[in-house]
Order: sequence, then C-alpha cells, then structure tokens
Amino acid sequence: MRLALLAPLLALTLGAQAPGHHGVRLPQAFFAGNRARLLAELKKLGPGTLGVLKSMPELPRNGGDTQPYRQDSDFYYLTGIEEARSVALLDADSPKPYTLLVQPRDPKRETYDGPLLGAEGALNAGADQAVVFPEAAKTLKEALQKAQRVVLVCTYDEPFRKEVLDAVYPVGTDNGHASYKKILVDGRNLVGELRLIKQPEELEMLQWAVDASVAGHLAAMRASARASNEGEVAGAFEGTVRSLGARFLGYETIAGAGPNSCVLHYPNNDQPVAKGDILLMDAGAEVGYYTADITRAWPTSGTFSKEQRAIYDLVLKAQNAAMACIRPGRIHHEGYDAAMRILSDGLVDLGLLKGDKEQVYKSRDWKRYSIHGISHWLGLDVHDTGSYGGFTEDKSAGLRVLEAGMVLTVEPGLYIPKDAKDVEPRWRGIGVRLEDDLVVTADGYRNLSDKLPRGAEEIEAIVKSGLKAKK
Repeated sequence: MRLALLAPLLALTLGAQAPGHHGVRLPQAFFAGNRARLLAELKKLGPGTLGVLKSMPELPRNGGDTQPYRQDSDFYYLTGIEEARSVALLDADSPKPYTLLVQPRDPKRETYDGPLLGAEGALNAGADQAVVFPEAAKTLKEALQKAQRVVLVCTYDEPFRKEVLDAVYPVGTDNGHASYKKILVDGRNLVGELRLIKQPEELEMLQWAVDASVAGHLAAMRASARASNEGEVAGAFEGTVRSLGARFLGYETIAGAGPNSCVLHYPNNDQPVAKGDILLMDAGAEVGYYTADITRAWPTSGTFSKEQRAIYDLVLKAQNAAMACIRPGRIHHEGYDAAMRILSDGLVDLGLLKGDKEQVYKSRDWKRYSIHGISHWLGLDVHDTGSYGGFTEDKSAGLRVLEAGMVLTVEPGLYIPKDAKDVEPRWRGIGVRLEDDLVVTADGYRNLSDKLPRGAEEIEAIVKSGLKAKK
C-alpha cells in the first residue's frame, strides 16, 4: 500500500477521528429478548425452576476507595442493569417472571456517587416487579424456599453464592425436610451458550469497539516513532480510544518493546524504547460493554531489520493460513493446526529449528517459540463465554464446529527470548504477534479489524509518518 492510500487511516490519528460512541448502550428490547431465551431454557428443566442472577460486587482498590465499577457480563447481558448490589430473579412458572432486587434511593449517597435506580427505575428498566433492600432480602429468601430447582449465575460474588447455597442446602437439615429435594444448578454455561452467537446489534457494537481500537493502534504506531518509553506508546492508544467513547479498556494494554515483546502478558509498559526495537502492542477498547482485541508488532525505527522482517512475514503467513480455516462447518482447532504447520516449517527454513520438517512438526519443537493458542471467543469479555468443544489428541480444546455469528480472534505469534543462548544474537528479543477480530459469516468470515494494515511495508509507512510528524 502506498503512503497516499494510507491517508484515510492516518487521518484517524491527526484529529480527524472517526465519530465517537460515548455512552452508547443496547436497547431494553435486546435484554428482554435475552431473558426470554434464558427463561425458555429454564422451562426445559422442569416446574419450580428459578434463575438467580447476581451483579458484580464492588471491589476495593486502596485507601477506602473502590475499583471503577464495571457490571458482570452475564448480569448485564440479561438485564442491562449497571448498578452494583443488584439481584435478578427469573421465575419460569410466573406470568411476570422478572423480579429485580435493588438498592433504595438515597439522596445523600447519590450526591456523592450518582443516581440509583430504586424500585421505580428498576421497573422503567424492564423489570416486571421490583423490590428494594432490606425488604428484598425477604423476597429472595422466599423465592429460594419456594423453588425446587435454583439455577445460579454468580461468577464473582462468593458471599452471595454461599448465601444461596446455605438456603438451598442448609447446614444440619433433617433428611425428612423438603429442602433436601432441591437442586442447585450452575447456570453460567447456559448463559455462555446464549452469548456465543452474536446478534446483529452486538456485532455493530463490536465494530465500534474495533474501529476505536484501530484508531488507537494507529496513534500508538505514530507515537512510537518519537517515544522514549513504552508508557508513551500505551498512552497514545488509551487516550485515543477514550476520546472515541471507550470508557473502559477490554483488558490492560500490553506495549512491550525489545525483549519485552516476548513476554506474553507484559504488565509494566514503563521501560525505555530503543530505535532498533520491535514494539508489540496488544490492546483493545471496550465500547458499550463490548471489547475489541487487536495485536500488532512494528519496528520503532520505521524499518524492520532483516531478521525482524523474516519473523514478521512468517507470522503473517501463519495468520493468513489460520484465517482461511474460518467458515461455518470447520472445526475451531483447524486454524491452530494450519498456523503451527506454517510456523514450524518456517522456523526450519530460517535455521531456528534443525532437522527434517515433518519430524520437527511432529516433535512439536516449534512450541519453544510459539507458546499459546491462537484463537478465543470475543464479545462482552475479551475471553468470551461459550464452550470450545472437546479436546484434541494433544489435549488442546477446540473441537467446536464454527457457526455463523460466532466472533473470534486469530492471533499466532513467535517469540525468540533474549536469553536463548543456542540462537544467534541477531534473532534474540524479537517478539511478533498479529491478532485480528473475525465474525463467522454464512460463507466464510468478515475481518472486523481489517482497517488496520497487516502488511510489513504498510506498517513501516505508518510508523515513518510519525517520524515525519516529529520534524
């Protein structure tokens, strides 16, 4: 791609940014539809089935402060409620199945922390019935006593999980007591399977998150040309996506330069950047609760060295091979197998592995440099819910058959550690991962992140544009 053709992309980092999506949320009808689908699953379990869904608890930070509050994804998917200390009850037998238990309005507290829903707000948000605490504690207890089967969706609130467990299986119960007939079901898999196939409005939200992330990566590439520290590069990404409507990141930004590019979940982003470095950035914006997950690696000098380019081109070839396996009816793990064969053979060609290609591949020696899987579901969570199916012969998950509407990453990588003593120094400290976000379509896939170039020369051109901006 010539530099002139990059102009629309570069404009995203020069002030003419894509429209922001601040405060966007999905409509109530979306959440009501999700509840209806879960209620249909609860009915299949038999009469007396009660779904109990718990919000994310508030988490301490330090000095009496709390972490920025982000709702549990399952709870949000089924309610759209973003408030802490909330409980949703879904009674599969009731004509008014959805009861929401919430905190009461509190003018003093709301002056500090913002408005609360209260009962009226809960009803306006789609609940059939609403009860505020402390009265809601009685409502919960009575619902648990009445139910014969409790389907609990509670991922992070251990005290609440124990409260429900104690209600269903009270300590010291006489065997003649009716409670021993109750059944407690972990409902997270039920919700996970509902979440796996994305609806059109979810795909739109994901595209917005991806578009913001693309702008952030472009800003980071340009900033790296004049950066002296990894933090400046991470900051360029994070400031850009925040300006475009990403209140949260999907996960902590990874911006590792030089040998840090070989650390899979590099946490610090605070080390110097040298002009000969590869910089690997794995970063995704969250817009309206949906997250992107994109990785690129580039030379901060604007030009790949011979060795960096060889590793980059090999990873790109592997990613293309894996993408070619994405279509309905194919097995999730096929992309991994295709990518690893490319990487294994390529490492032999480069002299980083020795021996017959077939034997090297079968021996799995390539796992020394390719240390992770290359795909996971994506949606409300960066590692989204839904089963990957059974296990392959090498104990890797991934026998799930792909279906239209699934969203997944494709992200092969190669990492040559700085302390690899049996490798020539020219190869050491090179880490390259390429990751894009794909939705499975009826006849193949659509790359949601295809606006962010992957070709080596295109990447070099973007970084060099940052060098020119410096002058």
